[in-house]
Amino acid sequence: MLIFPVHNHVNRVCSTWGREHFKTFDGYVYQFPGLCEYNLVSECHSPYQAFSVHLKREMIDGNPTISYVKVTANELSFQLSRSSVTANDGTNVTLPYHYGGVKVEKSQVYTKLESKLGFTVMWNDEDAVMVEIDNDFANRTCGLCGDFSGSPLNEFIENGVPIEFGNKQRVQLSNDECEDPSEEEEELVKPVNVTEPCKKFQSDCEDLFRTDSWSPCTKLLDPAVFIQACTQDKCSCSNSSDDFCVCSTLSEYSRQCSHAGGEPPNWRSSQFCDKKCPYNMEFKESGSPCMDTCTHQETSSMCEEHRIDGCFCPPGKVFDDISMTGCIFKSECQCKRDKIYNSGETYKQGLEICKCNEGKWSCENLLTSAQCSVEEGSHVTTFDGKSYTFHGDCSYTLVNVGSSKAFRIIAQLEPCTHLQYDICLKTLKFLLNNDRNNVSIKQLLFVLKDQLITHLLTDSSMISQILVFNADGTVEQNMQPVTLPYQSGESKNRKLNATL
Repeated sequence: MLIFPVHNHVNRVCSTWGREHFKTFDGYVYQFPGLCEYNLVSECHSPYQAFSVHLKREMIDGNPTISYVKVTANELSFQLSRSSVTANDGTNVTLPYHYGGVKVEKSQVYTKLESKLGFTVMWNDEDAVMVEIDNDFANRTCGLCGDFSGSPLNEFIENGVPIEFGNKQRVQLSNDECEDPSEEEEELVKPVNVTEPCKKFQSDCEDLFRTDSWSPCTKLLDPAVFIQACTQDKCSCSNSSDDFCVCSTLSEYSRQCSHAGGEPPNWRSSQFCDKKCPYNMEFKESGSPCMDTCTHQETSSMCEEHRIDGCFCPPGKVFDDISMTGCIFKSECQCKRDKIYNSGETYKQGLEICKCNEGKWSCENLLTSAQCSVEEGSHVTTFDGKSYTFHGDCSYTLVNVGSSKAFRIIAQLEPCTHLQYDICLKTLKFLLNNDRNNVSIKQLLFVLKDQLITHLLTDSSMISQILVFNADGTVEQNMQPVTLPYQSGESKNRKLNATL
């Protein structure tokens, strides 16, 4: 099992979540309440824009929720919405989707778009979007995610306060009646200096983050700005007990902890910020995004992606992607070919038989060897083991095989020259392809794709031509018989064995 090191790459992640919160690549957290379409991040300072990510929020039940995310990668464009994903011409695409270096897939929690250009977009279909980019884009981005320069305040030194900065990122659309937030609202969304009416909520948020269970995260990632965001959320909500007012920022801190290389605790419960999963899956704050399934049982052990929150199978189980019954033990996994087979059932096609064993096929070839022999010129044993005596004086077909591997073996039998009442095998003839080609044993072996071994043992005075066919396909002519089995002095040991 391969174990890949966990790297702290939180500085390559920009995110937005909850009630208008944004974290830039450089780590600055601010609030921007705009409900128009805005440039979240795009490549700037280049004659050709390689990619862009836009988003738009709308108010649902009094809470700002992302309605769609638009992504471009070179000549490709996609619009992600809660119900579908559309491509360039507006047609729906079937997920998972792979084309032009872009992969779009959907899990129980996230819609994920990954581009070989060096960026990944993840949306939880609700309030949170994350964009992760390669270090190659340092100092080359613009948008609500900032310039990726390493200096948290660069954007706001040049562009003013957050609302002024955010309004500059608006995407101008035709027939767009959306209005930018007023800069007078700035005092209501300050992340650092919590307004007086909101201070009563700060201690509640402190208690949520400053617990021992969160210590694997707080050692890596200062929760101060997230505590402030939590305070702002609770202050802005008409019902401060509403899960959305608390859970969105806790969820984001949990995600950021995973990006920082930490392992967040399973802090949710059935009474607090609960998450429901389909089938019999369980929600975890930190798990491998590469799911083990019946058809790919070792995926997670080879996964190089960072851990994320989501729906996962309990330990010891894999997801049934054959019959889609949920999480099951490997021993219950089925296999699929022309139909679905249970573990232990077999599938046969031609000369191959396969057995389903815990989701994996184990196959073997049914081709076995059988032997036909001609002894003393008249004693014949068939491939099926039946023996009989035949006194012939002509050419006879020993083997005749049809179909694409057609060939015939013809033996010439006649009375022996010096033994009047005995029958001798005089010659053998191999014919391939409906008797049109008289071929050598090497060619015959090639066509059969198996080993044909013929031993001819006789006395040179009793046969007009001595042929010894070796296992490697060579033919030796007019030689004394030295092929095994052979015993000196037994002049009547005249035997032909054909093994197929």
